[in-house]
Amino acid sequence: MAYFTYLTYLIFLTCLTFFMYISPALHKSFFLIGLLLGSLILSACGSGSDTSKPPAPDSSTGSGQLETLETLTAKAEQGLPSAQFELGTLYYDGQGGLEKDVKLARKWLEKAAARGEPRAQFNLGVMYYTGIGVKQDYAEAKKLFEESAASGNTRAQFNLGVMYYRGEGIKQDYTQALRYFTTAAVQNFNEAQFNIGVMYAKAEGVSQDIGKAYAWFSLARDNGNPRADEAMKNIERGLGPADLKTVKKMAKELKRNALSGTTKE
Repeated sequence: MAYFTYLTYLIFLTCLTFFMYISPALHKSFFLIGLLLGSLILSACGSGSDTSKPPAPDSSTGSGQLETLETLTAKAEQGLPSAQFELGTLYYDGQGGLEKDVKLARKWLEKAAARGEPRAQFNLGVMYYTGIGVKQDYAEAKKLFEESAASGNTRAQFNLGVMYYRGEGIKQDYTQALRYFTTAAVQNFNEAQFNIGVMYAKAEGVSQDIGKAYAWFSLARDNGNPRADEAMKNIERGLGPADLKTVKKMAKELKRNALSGTTKE
């Protein structure tokens, strides 16, 4: 396949705004948003499931369950991790009749995290990553993300990939970044799928492969990533009919493997 060297530049321009942006929604709700790390700016994560796109619902707050603040507080004080998590996020947001209080948010998230609540581990990790309510500590953020990721939290897996990609608090390691991105990507986390495409396009930790880049961008687009479509168009502009047919075939194969659970980077 004839690969055009200028494609890397085109894709770089497209992808420059991908990593690390702060969504305005983050300021609206920590629980409903949760943070998703990126590279140049911060990326927001989630509605009820802590992600910028609404995948699997993994939280109770905002899920339609009506519960009085008194009942929720009682459950939290009794040691129920999910209630501690919900109460902590309400304090962070200043919602549910509570004034915003990051100290109390940290208190309840720490209690839930200590009891193995992956969403609390994730959100507490975000606080340490950003330095909101605590002293910024990448090492602590990484530890919390690792604990959450071990429970299958795709946002935590993605954030770890970003930290390795950028070398934040750890030695930069594209191989580890790709590993975490892939773990999240095979669970249809479109930001991770997009990142893998970027890495193949820019030859970061892997040999440059425009075909694989296009395939991952295609998968990310199908899962709702708004930046992937332009990245694909940039690639298409630089390919002849035969090469374009080849990369589209690769994209179909990747999607087929993703559906069968056999996707590999």
